[in-house]
Amino acid sequence: MQPINNIVDVTNYVMLELGQPLHAFEARLVNGIVVRRAKKDEEMETLDGQKRKLDDKMLVIADLKKPIAIAGVMGGANSEVGDDTETIILEAANFEPTQIRKTSTKLALRTEASMRFEKSLDPNLCELAVARVLELIKEICPKAKIAGDLVDLKSFSLNQGPVELDLDWVSKMIGQKIEEHKVILILEKLGFEVDLGGAKKSAKIIKVKVPTWRATKDVSIPEDLIEEVVRIYGYNNIKIEMPLIKIEYPRFNFERLFERKVKEILARSAGLIETYNYSFVGEEQLKKLNIDSSNYIRLANPISNLHTMMRQSLLLNLVENIKSNQAKYENVKLFEIGSVFFNTPGDINKNDEKKEMLPYQEKKIGIIIAGGKPLDNYNEIKGIIQLLLKSLNIDFNFQKSEKEISWAESGSIADIGAGGKNFGYVAMLDNNIGRSAGLKKNLAYAEMSSKDLFELYSNLGAKQYEEMPKFPPVVRDLAFVVDNKVLYNKIKEDIEKFSELIKNVELFDVYQGEKLGYNKKNLAFHIIYQADRTLIGEEVDKLQNELAKKLEEKFGAQVRNF
Repeated sequence: MQPINNIVDVTNYVMLELGQPLHAFEARLVNGIVVRRAKKDEEMETLDGQKRKLDDKMLVIADLKKPIAIAGVMGGANSEVGDDTETIILEAANFEPTQIRKTSTKLALRTEASMRFEKSLDPNLCELAVARVLELIKEICPKAKIAGDLVDLKSFSLNQGPVELDLDWVSKMIGQKIEEHKVILILEKLGFEVDLGGAKKSAKIIKVKVPTWRATKDVSIPEDLIEEVVRIYGYNNIKIEMPLIKIEYPRFNFERLFERKVKEILARSAGLIETYNYSFVGEEQLKKLNIDSSNYIRLANPISNLHTMMRQSLLLNLVENIKSNQAKYENVKLFEIGSVFFNTPGDINKNDEKKEMLPYQEKKIGIIIAGGKPLDNYNEIKGIIQLLLKSLNIDFNFQKSEKEISWAESGSIADIGAGGKNFGYVAMLDNNIGRSAGLKKNLAYAEMSSKDLFELYSNLGAKQYEEMPKFPPVVRDLAFVVDNKVLYNKIKEDIEKFSELIKNVELFDVYQGEKLGYNKKNLAFHIIYQADRTLIGEEVDKLQNELAKKLEEKFGAQVRNF
């Protein structure tokens, strides 16, 4: 400690001796003593010569006009004891540890006093420290006199227990038997008062009263007492034994396992490359793709001006991936599984004391293909979705969508649905928008809800064994021309409902061309007929003809024979 003068040196000496910080004020410079919160933007000069700005959450010692010390941290220069000091006011106080820690940190002022206060001190030390200071001052200044009464304000309570301690439980927790009299002796030597409950020599359950200097957030539960016993008994005296641990089967996170399965299908079977992107997008990205940014969540502290908002689709960053790679590869095929964020209430933030609502977020699966002809990209991405969903045993369908997407080519949007619910879409990027965004390749994109897919997958249940049919199926192909507006799904449903003998219907070809005429398309189906007997050709031919006639009546379908 740096020597200052006899009075300051005495207070510092007692602080080192007893652990209780003290402070002496020049009495002539102090007009009364009050303890209060600092006023907002109030300033004072501390003993280190620095002017410090205070706020209304800091505690100060003040007189009737000004602050004279920052409580628990450092005294003020305006009441400093000097060479001409004749009368002092001596202060020994105890402060709330968290308050001192916050003040010290905010002011970047860490002192010997603050380091002690922030660790919790025994409030009873104040009286002892004052008595010791007076004793030392009288010793070095024999003519010094006490000029006023001692003012002692007490408003504290200490939790001294008693804490009940089961000695059998102590041995069980330590893992080794320690004699009861040794446990009691250790506690008593550390200043704890042990009540044996009337027993003369020992008791299985004892009551332990905590000394005041250990009762300030230090010792309050039986586990604290065990720690005291073991550290004095000696950790080296505890025998080393491997604990008996019951091995339990690990808990599965089924949603994560499902996500891995999806990744494996897309990466291995479909040949796509997985990518990981930031969850942020920029306003310029949205403008280039003709997307309105008004309802996007904006970041308070973005990492750059290119990442100012939370994304609502995986498309934007996947487009950036295409732009980065389009000069190096003829075809680029990527996928990403990541979260998107919407400006609507979601789950409650459990880590927040106020329990505020977090924005709604959901995981999406994004697939993007660039490089081929627009229709080729579109059909390929639909084929990948078909591969994925069939691999997951999810029965699905594509339907022409009624929604409008600002960046998509008109009429190219198809909804992906299952169980009467749409969980995704596939679309082609409008070429004009793509060029303005810096793309030199045609692009198709699909996005699906990972949550909805997982629910569909979970509801499938365990696979059940199905016995092979005893009788052979009869497979017939049916191709016909219909108007472009007719949805494939509607035709498929009508074919499946036409007869009990029709067990499966599969679309295997779609064709459009000049031979068919304007606004026409050709649909070709595999139709599987099966029964609990062997079907004959004439029977199946008759059903096939009746089916064609019905489709012609309902959809204007013309069986293709050219």
